Amino acid sequence: MSRHAERFPTIKAGGRMMDLLDRIKGLNITLLGDLQFVNDWEYFTQEPDKHLEQLTTTGPYAGTLEAFTTGVKLRTRYDHLLNDSANARTTLWASDSARVIDTARYFSAGFFGIDWQKPANLVIIPETGDLGGDTLTPGDTCSKYHKDLIHGHNYGANMLARFQSTYLGAIGDRLEQQNPEIRFVNSEVYSMQEMCGFETTVRGGSQWCDVFTQQDWLDFEYARDVIHYYRTGPGNPYGPVMGWLWLNATTNILSAGPSAGPLFFSFVHDGDIIPMLAALDIFHDAVDLPVTHVAESRRWRTSQITPMGGRVIFERLRCPHRSKADKERQGIYVRINVNDGIVAIPSCKAGPGESCLLSDFVKLVERRGKELGDFRQMCGLGKDAAEGITFLHQ
Repeated sequence: MSRHAERFPTIKAGGRMMDLLDRIKGLNITLLGDLQFVNDWEYFTQEPDKHLEQLTTTGPYAGTLEAFTTGVKLRTRYDHLLNDSANARTTLWASDSARVIDTARYFSAGFFGIDWQKPANLVIIPETGDLGGDTLTPGDTCSKYHKDLIHGHNYGANMLARFQSTYLGAIGDRLEQQNPEIRFVNSEVYSMQEMCGFETTVRGGSQWCDVFTQQDWLDFEYARDVIHYYRTGPGNPYGPVMGWLWLNATTNILSAGPSAGPLFFSFVHDGDIIPMLAALDIFHDAVDLPVTHVAESRRWRTSQITPMGGRVIFERLRCPHRSKADKERQGIYVRINVNDGIVAIPSCKAGPGESCLLSDFVKLVERRGKELGDFRQMCGLGKDAAEGITFLHQ
C-alpha cells in the first residue's frame, strides 16, 4: 500500500499561502531580518490552477521521479516474484485521484518498463461515498466519520490547533520584533513552515527553511503527528475500523498463498494508510498524544510512517526449517516493511527477523476486527452496504 509521491500543496493549503503573500504585498512594506528574502521571492508555481494537488515534476525530489525510482527499486527487490507471473498480467489498484493515478503510472513504468500496460493493468477505484466497505478510501464512505463534529474528520484539525497555540505565537513574536509593521497570526506562521517543504519538492531547496530554529521544526514535526494521529490514526475512534477493511483483505491474500498471485499494489492517500496501521496497532503509544507539549518518546511519527511516497509492504516468507519445532509451525511468516525498514508487530515478533507466524498474524487480524466492530455499523451504513473489499484479486 503506497501513498502518492511528492505533490504541490492542496488547494486549501495553497490558498492560505497565497493569501499570506498577497497580504504582505498589499501592505507595501520592506521585510527585514529572517524574512528579508521574501521581498524578491516568488511563489513556487505561477499556475496554481494547474499545479495545486498534482505531483511535482521538477527538481531532485520531484514526485514523478520518486514514483519511477520506487518502481525500479522494488523491481530489483522483487524481480523473482515478477518472473513467477511472467505469463499473466499483474493488476494494480489506485484510488480515483489524479496524483494517485499518476503515481501508479510512473511507478509501473519503473517496475514493469516503459510499456507497462502490456504486462500490467491499472484499475481505478472511485473515491465516492456509495461504495460502503468495498473501497480503497473508507474515509469517503464512512458517513458518521463526517457527521461526527467532535471525534470525526475534524478531530485532527481541532487537536492540531490546540497544539499550534503552544509554539507558533512565540515565532510570531520573533518575526514581529524584526518587522513591527506586520503581525503574523498562527495560521500564517504555519503556512510559512509548510512552504519550506513544498518549495523544496519543487525547486530542491527553500529559504523558508532558514526562518525557523531546530526547535521550531521539532514542534512542526509534532504538529503533523498530532493532526494525523487524531484525524484517522490511533487517536480517532473511526480510523482503525476504516483501516481494517484493507488489512483484512490483504490478510486473506497472505493466507491463500502463491495461488492468489505474487504481487499486489494499492495506491492511495496518507489518510488511507494511517487507518490501516492503526488497525494493525503497529506503532502503539501507551497514551494518546498530548497537545500541551511534545511527547518526545512517542512511536507515532508521521514523517517516518507516511511521508509522500511512503509505503507499507506485507511480505509472505517461507523460511527453512531449523528444527522439528519449526517444521510443525509450517515455517510461513509475515514481515512488514515500512519505508524500507522492517517493523515488528509488538505482540507478534517471534519469527525470523522479528516476523510473525502467518497463522498467528491471521488470528491477530481477526481479533482486531472483533475489537473494532463492524464497519457498516460504526459508520452508520445500512446492511445493504458492502461489508468489505472484494476487488483485490489477480
